[in-house]
Amino acid sequence: MNGQKSVFFKKYCSKHNISFLSFDFRGHGQSSGNFTDYGVGDWYKDLNNLINYLKLDKFILVGSSMGGWVSMLYSLKHPNKVSKLIGLAAAPDFTDRLIWNKLTKQEKKTIKSKKILTKKVNKNFSYQYSLNLFKNSKDYLIKNIKKKYHGETILFHGSEDISVPKNYNDFLLKNRNFPNLVNVTINEADHKLSDELSLKNIVRYI
Repeated sequence: MNGQKSVFFKKYCSKHNISFLSFDFRGHGQSSGNFTDYGVGDWYKDLNNLINYLKLDKFILVGSSMGGWVSMLYSLKHPNKVSKLIGLAAAPDFTDRLIWNKLTKQEKKTIKSKKILTKKVNKNFSYQYSLNLFKNSKDYLIKNIKKKYHGETILFHGSEDISVPKNYNDFLLKNRNFPNLVNVTINEADHKLSDELSLKNIVRYI
């Protein structure tokens, strides 16, 4: 991984003698595979397999955007292994709450016919949605999980985030999956949370 946040955290942890590990899910970054071939269930398996292979225990788990959803899943399923959970613009259940419910009937029909739906975000970037994304994610919705993670949970949000609104995770305050949840909104930060103010605030919790 060579994203701005990952590089920053790696340098911070090295400076403070903290072990650090980051990776790209399948279909992301430098990992193999196409994004449209997978769903959250597949990416959860990526994380679980890596942790089991390396025999990791009692660690701080940090997840960004979709990775925040995967991190939440792991914390709920393996609460004794995670000492602290940190979400950066975390997007739990985004396939249901942020995408599917906002698609037109024709767009849903396109996806159900196993075709790739391309949605342009801006002139430089587009999202691609496949049936795999929705099919392999539906059994992993946080809203349907009754388990709890009692460890410290900090979710950071950018006040200017147009992908995952700053109040998006307020539903977690009601369903009580994370009893020790703290929501932090960083002024003028966007979805990336890669600006100096965001990064300085995030590392305070590591």
